[in-house]
Amino acid sequence: MRLIARIGVAAALIVTVIFLSLSRIHENIRPPQHLWHFDTTPLRGHEPEPHPPPRPKRKWWAGAEEKQKVEYQVVEVDVPSHGAIVMGKFRDQDTSWLSQIAEWRSFIYLVDDPSAFFHTPTNKGREALPYLQFIIEHYDKIPDMSIFLHHHNEGPESWHIDNYWHSNVDAVRALQKDTVEREGFVSLRCQLSPGCPVAIQPGRRANAEAESAEKYYSRAWRALFDNDDVPAQIAAPCCSQFAVSRDQILQRPLSDYKRMYNWVLNTKLSDEIVSKIMEYSWHIIFGKEPVL
Repeated sequence: MRLIARIGVAAALIVTVIFLSLSRIHENIRPPQHLWHFDTTPLRGHEPEPHPPPRPKRKWWAGAEEKQKVEYQVVEVDVPSHGAIVMGKFRDQDTSWLSQIAEWRSFIYLVDDPSAFFHTPTNKGREALPYLQFIIEHYDKIPDMSIFLHHHNEGPESWHIDNYWHSNVDAVRALQKDTVEREGFVSLRCQLSPGCPVAIQPGRRANAEAESAEKYYSRAWRALFDNDDVPAQIAAPCCSQFAVSRDQILQRPLSDYKRMYNWVLNTKLSDEIVSKIMEYSWHIIFGKEPVL
């Protein structure tokens, strides 16, 4: 009897354990209520949800978006400037020294390069053609002050620049602008010689046979100034470097400068003689007496 009782108790325990295990398994596999949503409202027509806005495409993707039209625009920039520096030069001559006086705007005419932005039609009359061409091309917008210079700065070519280093940079920096405005024309050479007290005497016969500026000066005067009032003597500091005010340049009509330019361009005289004639005419062109 005891054996039967023990077997019955054991069987009851086994059944109890199995029942409890099945109950726990059933709870684990039952879906949680919060994961299910039941819509108990009456059924209605389905309205499609709006599509979300498209994600912006990256600009660096090829063909990602239509390219905006870009138009070239010119922005006017007002660059402060004391005025203009004008010179003529050959293509291989160095004018980088102008960067030391960059407050002056440079107009550099190449006499041997027709592809250059500023150029003369030919190399004639040394500095004379570039000087006159600048005035003609900019007559209606001439700066308040223009300085006419040679291409060199220091060195043997600059012997005529009468400061310690024969420096055009120093000559420009030492220029008294109020003097230029008052006088209209100022030579950049302070020493009078060569050129004074007398440089050219057109009526003199002593050198009539020699090829010289003096020999041809009277003829050139008539072509340059369109009159016969040839002075007996001409004197001025040498070497064709000077500053001129705007008002003084405009004292002459544009037609005068064109006439002078055409003479320099077309005369059969040599460059040396043409440049020498102009060297002792610039001060007269810009309002000074023949003997400066």
